[in-house]
Order: sequence, then C-alpha cells, then structure tokens
Amino acid sequence: MNFIVSFFILSTSLLAQAQTVEKVAGNEAIIVIQSTERLSVGDKVYFLTEDLDVSGQGEITKVSPVGNKAVAKVLAGIAKKGMSLEKASAKSPKAADNSEKPAPLREPLSEEDRRALQIGEISTTAYVVGGIIGTYPVGLGIGHAIQGRYLDKGWIFTVGELGSVALLVAGVGDCYSAALGGYTKCNSGLTWLGLMGYVGFRIWEIIDVWAAPPEINRRYREIKGRTGSQVSLSPLLTATHDGAVLGLKMTF
Repeated sequence: MNFIVSFFILSTSLLAQAQTVEKVAGNEAIIVIQSTERLSVGDKVYFLTEDLDVSGQGEITKVSPVGNKAVAKVLAGIAKKGMSLEKASAKSPKAADNSEKPAPLREPLSEEDRRALQIGEISTTAYVVGGIIGTYPVGLGIGHAIQGRYLDKGWIFTVGELGSVALLVAGVGDCYSAALGGYTKCNSGLTWLGLMGYVGFRIWEIIDVWAAPPEINRRYREIKGRTGSQVSLSPLLTATHDGAVLGLKMTF
C-alpha cells in the first residue's frame, strides 16, 4: 500500500514538472522535456510559476534529436530556472485569467493631484466653519486647520501674520520710545511694513479659505473617477540605516 502511494506521488510530481527550465542564458532558456508531449520549433510557450501564473512567454527555436531537450527564446516577461512550461494551446485557466486581465495603467499624478489627495475631500461643515473662522475674528490659519489644510497652507498665515504683528509692535515701540526721549524721528518704516504685511496676509487668507476648497474637492472627485477606485495619500515614516525618512504613501 505504501509503495502504491509513493508511486502515485512520484508520478504526480513528474507530470507536474514534465517540462521545466533547466537553465537561462541571456534571452534563451534550456528546457528539459520529461513527458510524451513533444515540442516543435516555432511552438509558442508560457513560463509558469509554482502557482501556475504566467511569468513570461517564449518560442521554441531548437529541439534535440531525441526530443528530451529544447531551447526557447524568451520573448516577454521572465523565465527562471525551475519554472514549468506549457504550450500556448495548453495554457492553464489561471494563466489565461492573468493574461486576459492586465493590470490597469495608472496615469502619473501632477503636484496638484497629489495635493488634493493628501488633503482629501472637505466636508460642507468644515468648509463653512473654517471659512467663517478664517475670515473673522482671528485668522492665523485656524480656518485652514478646520478644513484639514493647515499643513498645506494654514501654517503660512500663522507665521506670516504673527511675523507681521511682531514687526508692527517693534515699529510702534520704537516710535514710542523716540517720543518719550524727545526725538522727532523713529523707525516708522518698520511699522508700515508690519501693517501692510498683516493686511496682505489676511486678505490672502480670506480669499483662499473660501475659494480653494471647492477646487480641491472637484480635483479629488475627478481623480477618484479617473482611477475607478479609492485613492488616498497618507504620511509614511520609514526607518533607514542612518535615521528615518518621512514621505507619503499612495493607496489605491
């Protein structure tokens, strides 16, 4: 009984490896034929992985006189030592599925597309509340933070407006000190620079907090429709031998 089981396993193994790749040199693969099925010059063949997935395609260019070896030219894909081989007419169902369903091509994303994916879709509530807070009374990028856009642009208004206020205070303080000391001149240019800078950043912030979200949502929905799947970017921290790298991970 044990002999019959062992013989069955051995026979199954030989059939599974009836035609295998013995060696690959450049774009040619040496094939060992261990079955009654013959290969002829010009036959189209498929190189299969252990899971019977198509790894590459080839064409028989030479066959030994006794028919136990053949040479296949690799036309596409990959051929490796130990892979099994099948004629094109005898392709397995799994191989057929893989060849008939190629991976969809992804169009390269522009910088604006990546920005829209990183921010994501902004809800109506976040849009309205962020717009109001960003307009009045504070600014400072808080409205952008509510809309989920602080790292995108909100920090610019925080730094810009606080820096402008600092210049304004420094200019006013200089003029106040000059007045107390009886001087007629002070650094009024610093005061005007701070004032104009603050006003400029506030106008920019108010326009951006209302105008940018609709365009971001439009682009985000367009990308989703173009790829036909949920696409998103998320922060990714990867350790390296000399530290770490912070980047973005794209998920389809």
